Amino acid sequence: MGLFDFLGNKKNREEEEALLMEQEAEQREKALEELKEKHKDLGWPSPGKLNPIRIEGQENLEFEDPLSDERKDEIGQLVYEEDLNLDTIKFFSMQELLFLLTVQEGYQRIAPIPGYEANHRKVYNEILGRVRDAKTLYVLFDSMTGYPFIDHGYINIYSSEEYAQAAVNAFSKQFRKLIVRPCKADNDAESASERRTFFDYLYYLGAENFIVDNGFYRAHFKRNEIVAAPGDWGNGGDKSPKNPELVFAILDFLGEARWPVKYEKRDAVLAAKEMRMAQAAQAAHYIVPMMHEGPVEVLDDGRYKFTADTKIRFPEIKSSDEKHFLPVFTDGIEFSKAFRNTDYKGAVFGFGDILKFVGDKNGIIINPNGQKVMIPRDRMLALHMAAQAASAGKNAGTKTQKKKLSETEAAVQSAMSGKGIAAKASDEE
Repeated sequence: MGLFDFLGNKKNREEEEALLMEQEAEQREKALEELKEKHKDLGWPSPGKLNPIRIEGQENLEFEDPLSDERKDEIGQLVYEEDLNLDTIKFFSMQELLFLLTVQEGYQRIAPIPGYEANHRKVYNEILGRVRDAKTLYVLFDSMTGYPFIDHGYINIYSSEEYAQAAVNAFSKQFRKLIVRPCKADNDAESASERRTFFDYLYYLGAENFIVDNGFYRAHFKRNEIVAAPGDWGNGGDKSPKNPELVFAILDFLGEARWPVKYEKRDAVLAAKEMRMAQAAQAAHYIVPMMHEGPVEVLDDGRYKFTADTKIRFPEIKSSDEKHFLPVFTDGIEFSKAFRNTDYKGAVFGFGDILKFVGDKNGIIINPNGQKVMIPRDRMLALHMAAQAASAGKNAGTKTQKKKLSETEAAVQSAMSGKGIAAKASDEE
């Protein structure tokens, strides 16, 4: 093969490659135009409703759009980038990022977008990083419970005080009594493992889901995307009792019970939330303040093992109607509110043991310096019977056993539906 033949072949190959690249570019452009055509009727999104609740005469609870149409046009086109440049979005405001995320998710549902997974993750991670590293976040607290407001299973967190206050004003039209609290993160700690932030606190409340900037452009996140559970913090983990499911059920019930509204299915909703709370209360292990004299063995999980020679003394709390309750706590945070600087030590017990300790007291009060939920002694017994019946049901094989189980469950339901509620929500100080 001569030199001219070689040069000729090389030129032909370059021309063929250039032609191929041109054809591929034309195909991509055509595909992009077809994709845009499928999205044409969508338009750019606007902020969604605060929540599904409808109040007569207050149907329009949407906030003013924080982005202009021109800015939407600029940002929205990025949804078609095949490889979104991180430098392009790192200077966006939180609302601009949330808008872009909203466009990505909405457009993807209608017609698949090239590079969607990678580009969506870039925007999502940028938002998540800003929430995690924020010096201050603004959280809606329920004045009726004193804890973060739970709305349809979510905590509402805002990137600015202005947006949070706008949400409070909107929720007030739904007769919610909320306040804005700035929550600061300890981002100056030398390592992430040393940080203790608002999201650590949320773990103890069982609040695993939150919304950023609800009512404006928003996104849903998981608490464990920000920080791991306390039990995962090295040194063998924190083995002290924690009852996030119970605390969340309590707060969800109290928020509903103290919400001054009426609606068609409210009694059924309250009953379901109360039963969830009661069942979680029965399944929990608690920190119980006590003093003891005589031999005692402390187990690895914090439980105490006594002998016949051990003498035990428990504190009690008296209600305004002169009833006496044994205080119990869901976790160390709640225990320290009442017994940090006392001679009482915290020991871990299950519900069945605590029922024995109640003795002639009227029942227990869970977190007396927190949620203040009272469970009368007869309701405790009913819950304990229900747990035993459920356990027996797993092994019920004969008709006689099943009939007996059915009768037991009916008796429990009858006891639980007596006057008053199974777990009485107390507003007493």
